[in-house]
Amino acid sequence: MSAIDLAILVVGLAFAGLAKGATGMGLPLVATPILAGVFGPRMAVVIVTIPIFVSNSLLLAQGWRRVGVLRGLGPILVASAVGTIIGVQLLARLDQRTFAILIAAMVAIFLLRGDRLIGDDPKARRARVLGPLVGFVGGVLQGTTSIASPLVGSFFHTLRLSPRDFVLTLAAVFELNAIVQVIGYALLGLFTPDVLALGLVGLVPTLLALMLGIELRGRMDAQRFRALIVVLLVLSTANLLYRTFAG
Repeated sequence: MSAIDLAILVVGLAFAGLAKGATGMGLPLVATPILAGVFGPRMAVVIVTIPIFVSNSLLLAQGWRRVGVLRGLGPILVASAVGTIIGVQLLARLDQRTFAILIAAMVAIFLLRGDRLIGDDPKARRARVLGPLVGFVGGVLQGTTSIASPLVGSFFHTLRLSPRDFVLTLAAVFELNAIVQVIGYALLGLFTPDVLALGLVGLVPTLLALMLGIELRGRMDAQRFRALIVVLLVLSTANLLYRTFAG
């Protein structure tokens, strides 16, 4: 690996860690396309899994006092884990353009009509049905591309959670998926010495930027946080479509 490749790895994961710390999402969406240009899509997905697992572990540890927020997420978590198992098996086999279109369409639906889909009560039947569906599709996306935050993030954004609860909820979903990913990729022999080394090196810029992002989040009120989430969802989805179809 050249010095330029290493610099791309460090800078890409630093930007990704900053987004993760500030909003609870965006790490793989920012890092995977950048790393894919250097290491290839499949290797990039596996490398990013390591920072995803560690960063979500830290966010969960930071918010452990608010674990009560996670009550009722059982069906979503189970569906998400099942989807990730399937996604791991399908890694690099399915058309990435199909996934990009699916993500973009569902993000648009949740941002424009999410309140009507879920209703005023997140515990209503349609919300209870839609949640596991989003979890399952998000799991498939994370297992195959590592990118599930636009879909999962837009769903929980519609529930109007507080910034802390939003970040903790996403961390719980993505952490479970990351555990499934790590186990699945290990069983498939994808964690080669080079991949492990790159993933561990990438932890340094990721975690430093993550801490900075957490500090920035603490300075935002709920309204600004929600506005930032919308901006990140729109920009990340546009970036995903551009890289998928222009690449």
